[in-house]
Amino acid sequence: MFFFNIDEPQPQEIRDWMNSNSLSINSASEVLGISKRQFSRILSGESKAKRLHSLAMQMVWLVNENKKKVKENLNKNNKKKIKIPIR
Repeated sequence: MFFFNIDEPQPQEIRDWMNSNSLSINSASEVLGISKRQFSRILSGESKAKRLHSLAMQMVWLVNENKKKVKENLNKNNKKKIKIPIR
């Protein structure tokens, strides 16, 4: 999930980011460290997101993707195995 233009992410790209990370407006604004009002203005297109915001969004996405991979690996490794030594 990367933005077409890192300097000015579009509102639709931000909505897609929210959907892919299962975030609401409240949780997304908390994650980015901005007010809910400011985040709503960015979503509506009234003000533009800064590069700092888009980089933070990408970092959140990367962390969440990493957590998914760790869970998948844990599920794969939880299979019980019996080891029989062969001499």
